[in-house]
Amino acid sequence: MKLATHPNPLGHRSPAGMTLIELLVVIAIIALLIALLLPAVQMARESARKTECRNHLKQIGVALENYHATNRIYPPASIRATPFLNNGRDEPRSTWTISILPYLDASPLFKSYVPTLSTDDPANNKLRAASIPGFLCPTDTGSEIPFEPRLGITYRRGNYGANFGAASWGSDDWQQLKYRGVMGQNVAVRHADMTDGSSQTVVVAELRIQPSPRDNRGVWAFHGAGSASVGFDCDSLCRGINSDPTSDWIPFCDPIPGGMPCTFQNNVDSNAGPRSQHGHGAHLLLGDGSVRFANQSVSQTTLNAIFTSQNRDVAGEW
Repeated sequence: MKLATHPNPLGHRSPAGMTLIELLVVIAIIALLIALLLPAVQMARESARKTECRNHLKQIGVALENYHATNRIYPPASIRATPFLNNGRDEPRSTWTISILPYLDASPLFKSYVPTLSTDDPANNKLRAASIPGFLCPTDTGSEIPFEPRLGITYRRGNYGANFGAASWGSDDWQQLKYRGVMGQNVAVRHADMTDGSSQTVVVAELRIQPSPRDNRGVWAFHGAGSASVGFDCDSLCRGINSDPTSDWIPFCDPIPGGMPCTFQNNVDSNAGPRSQHGHGAHLLLGDGSVRFANQSVSQTTLNAIFTSQNRDVAGEW
């Protein structure tokens, strides 16, 4: 028996798939939403990275204060054997970052260090090879590329440098109060020495990594300018935070294409100042333990004032 089919009394058609035009419209809407949301997501992520970078500096500040409480003075930025004073390349020894390891819950690593030997020595391989999360700013993209001053001798990266002052990294300018920072070669100051005021004196500043094995910028356990030390040559010309690094004096200098320029020759124009990938400035740790984000538009006069500890300059608002 053949059953009769009845027409759809409501005249509805069976559902069908999306047309090509409808699909394209949906894809366009999704793409637009992604384009609108992506910058917001990126900004939120950078804000989180920036906060983490700031918190690392605060922890470094606590470690430095504990060191100061124990030793009644800040640690030297670097320890240099007398024949190698002002030598930014050879016979590296201890740095301020190594000195504060016991105050950063890294006592085993500190105890593995042999200070009577060059940091290049195989006996200090464990120290050189250690990546310290608290010494890295997550915004910087170069931390995975180690520094290799000698074949097979590698150092891990870092983003924070001790303030050696407002003149050359060399020891001669440290003797002049108008240029003296907080931590230099074999020397450092005490809280009581900060006659400019601890709240207006930079102790540690953020710096950038140059992602090249042949460049020492951003190396936590290496002594050279730009590695774990920062400062301005304001006796000639302060070039400012995140400024043109063409005159950066870097002992192991590699001006890679698309990277930061530099010169390996120290001269009256050389700088090794604060830099970051945050854009518009860099974080600074002050002597009172506070951390401030200094805009790259800060004047050269102000930079000279806050990067010196004993010249009695008034920094003003910044």
